[in-house]
Amino acid sequence: MQILIIKILLAPLFIIFTYLIQKRYSARLGGVFMAVPFIVLPILMVLYLQEGSDFLNRAVIGTYAGQIGLLCFIFSYTKLARKHPWYICLVLAMASYLASVLILTPIISNIFVGISVWLLLWFLIMRTFTDYDKSEVLSSSTRWDLPVRIISALFLIFTITAFAEKLGPQYAGALAMYPVMTSIMATFNHYRFGANSAIALMHGLTQYLFVTSLFIFPALAIFF
Repeated sequence: MQILIIKILLAPLFIIFTYLIQKRYSARLGGVFMAVPFIVLPILMVLYLQEGSDFLNRAVIGTYAGQIGLLCFIFSYTKLARKHPWYICLVLAMASYLASVLILTPIISNIFVGISVWLLLWFLIMRTFTDYDKSEVLSSSTRWDLPVRIISALFLIFTITAFAEKLGPQYAGALAMYPVMTSIMATFNHYRFGANSAIALMHGLTQYLFVTSLFIFPALAIFF
């Protein structure tokens, strides 16, 4: 019941807040807000309450394969966005994420390996990030824009977690990092406002991912 409540309530609230922030200020600032792991943290805490600290620790280690996959997703999408429509960018970015998870989950055996690989990749991506126009102002949205974002997010969350919960702690942790909100917000921005908006959103997100990877998840592993 707790996980069900988290799935139903948290994702729509997160999308609404992010949507309003980027509409009021900028797509980049909306991306900064997305860097806070509002979806993953409550799910990990519920797993801790249900399965215990050992399960949680292994799930946290698994999240680093997912976090590296998220960086691969961002890199792929932003490099493709200028030349390709949103659906091609999404499919190829999703493929890069899933490939990273499948390859790295068995390899990342402890949190120190995960942090080291993640930090190296994050630094390289930030150094080579796709340029974008920081002064662009988003046009007004249609009435159906926000409801469709919420429905799409709920569909992805229920689909992914239905499989993730059967795969054990490390794969569950890795797939819990699936970029549900990034996929929804970036593709809708890309479709509605163009590639620049999607790139700006993901640049804001990428800049502040280190807070989650270097502080929040290690704290979970240490104190729980």
